[in-house]
Amino acid sequence: MVYTQMASLAEAFGRIESLDIGGGLGVPVRPDDAPFDLAAVGTGLAEVKAAYPQFALWMEPGRYLVAEAGVLLARVTQTKRKGLVNYVGIDAGMNSLIRPALYEAWHEIVNLSRLDEPGATMVQVVGPICESSDVLGANRRLPECREGDVILIAQTGAYGAAMASRYNLREPAVEMVLP
Repeated sequence: MVYTQMASLAEAFGRIESLDIGGGLGVPVRPDDAPFDLAAVGTGLAEVKAAYPQFALWMEPGRYLVAEAGVLLARVTQTKRKGLVNYVGIDAGMNSLIRPALYEAWHEIVNLSRLDEPGATMVQVVGPICESSDVLGANRRLPECREGDVILIAQTGAYGAAMASRYNLREPAVEMVLP
């Protein structure tokens, strides 16, 4: 395990008190992703701590703690077909959720207005920013969307609002905390 190697190297220096073992603990984003095995990580860290009790272990939990605590809600403003591609335009864009544009991050997208309908159409879910990177979801299978439908973009609790901006003078989505 890398943590054991790091602790072994740190012993050679003599003055190190803590080990930053990184972080960015993930969350499954696609339906077929395996859940993160926190118990296995805990077991591995307990082994390192038992072998090297002199070191405090630091870890950044990343999206694991808060990704699922937030969603982005948007309304469908338009639908169009250009060539073979179907577009669903929504009133939230990359200024409210930049992760798909920056990292090609995948967020589940659901049409809340049509939950009981099958995802029959492959679409590109795009925002109003008029930039080629303003794509919140590429190649998503959704029910037939109509103007006014409410779209939910999942797992935006980590880095959604923190990375939002007023890009192109557009206000980011309003942030609300529900009890």
